Amino acid sequence: MKKIISIFLMLVVGGNSNSAQQPKNKKIGQENVKIEKLAETSCSWDGAVFPNYPTSTPKITILRYTFPPHKRLSPHRHFIINCGVMLKGELTIVTIDGREHTFRVGDTVMEMIGTVHYGENRGDEPAEVIMFYAGTEGLPLKEEAE
Repeated sequence: MKKIISIFLMLVVGGNSNSAQQPKNKKIGQENVKIEKLAETSCSWDGAVFPNYPTSTPKITILRYTFPPHKRLSPHRHFIINCGVMLKGELTIVTIDGREHTFRVGDTVMEMIGTVHYGENRGDEPAEVIMFYAGTEGLPLKEEAE
């Protein structure tokens, strides 16, 4: 573990791990780093509270979806927490009971858990979104609705 930490410090700080002994008030190389919080929530876009995480080892999956113009996914539901960021176009999420929300470039998408829904690109250009799934081994990212 010490060796991994030393290698990490060499990559981040430069030199050897002893260079980590810099004064605590000096920020090394951080003056050009911009941090922007895109989202912080415990609820999906419809206001439902996310479920607790399982107690087993997490499995993180990141997918980039590209929806062609005027196309939609089949109705499905998720049983794991997932969220994303719109990169291009617009994507409308529609529930089977008719509730919907349109996400645009830069918007964060906090997906619904357990609710049947589908994503639809109603626009004339491709819609692109990156989604992050926080599941566990053996748990599917989505389940098709019947």
